[in-house]
Amino acid sequence: MRFVRSILPPLAALAIMLSSGMARSTVVEKVVAVVGDRAILLSDLRQRARPYLVQIQQRMPKGAQQAAAEYELMRQMLQRMIDDQIEADVAMRNKVTVQPEEVDAAIERLAGSQQITVSELLAEVMRGGLTAQEYRDEIRRQILEGKLVELRVKGQVRVTEEDMRSMYDRMAREERKSLGYRAQWIVLKTADDPASPANAQRRRLAEELVRRAQTGEDFAALAKRYSDDIATRNAGGDLGPQKAGDLDDPIEQVAYSLEVGQVSAPFRYQGAIVILRVTQRDPSKLGPFEQMRDLVAQRVYAEQLDRARRRWLDNLKRGIHIDVRL
Repeated sequence: MRFVRSILPPLAALAIMLSSGMARSTVVEKVVAVVGDRAILLSDLRQRARPYLVQIQQRMPKGAQQAAAEYELMRQMLQRMIDDQIEADVAMRNKVTVQPEEVDAAIERLAGSQQITVSELLAEVMRGGLTAQEYRDEIRRQILEGKLVELRVKGQVRVTEEDMRSMYDRMAREERKSLGYRAQWIVLKTADDPASPANAQRRRLAEELVRRAQTGEDFAALAKRYSDDIATRNAGGDLGPQKAGDLDDPIEQVAYSLEVGQVSAPFRYQGAIVILRVTQRDPSKLGPFEQMRDLVAQRVYAEQLDRARRRWLDNLKRGIHIDVRL
């Protein structure tokens, strides 16, 4: 995304002051937040957000949508910087520090996890818009946060069997949205007037067709007889192979909610009543719960740890003067 001046204020204002026949200039920084007695400057915020702003500029066309995305990024990054300042103050009071050797070791582990060298990792980071020092600073902040979380909130986290089962179900639902599938539909067109008696009849017909399909009647035969969609009626309502994003969101959301062979309840879509049936879905790459148990436990733990950290920070903020000016 490109910088949009109408949404984001300029980085700094230049005031030219003349005195004793000599021109002197003073750069006046814009303060975007005050945390306690410390200010966060717009120049620092823009520097921190710079790589992500570049990504937005590259992926989105210039205009209102890009400007809105830039502003939202700046807002979120400012909140992150406020959290960082609070955590830095807590670390200072508790004499919690991060040594350069710890940063080096963390970077080496990250490179090893990606099966590349440290030099290759840093080259990739710099291609993304960060300098090596900015990357080291970010790693240091993450290590510091980890130490504070370990010190203050880790004991609040408890992972239960129910938590893990719930997380596994969520992972399965998330994955389903990326899997290809095939579906059939029956489309019953309705009158423009919602109060039309004909619409009530169409609704009753849709409910009857769902009942018949759910009790074993052939869905394709029902589509051939009753569907008003000419393009698919003769094919038994077959929509063909689909992948994420192929169909409009209202259709996809229903498709994601169905098991293979399941028939949906009637729903409204573009002036019609629609019944959907999923006939096929690509196989899941998730293993059985017991096989995934350790990974699921890690995700639950990380999620609960983040919530505990958020509560801890929110409690700290209640005792700190914070003035956001963005």
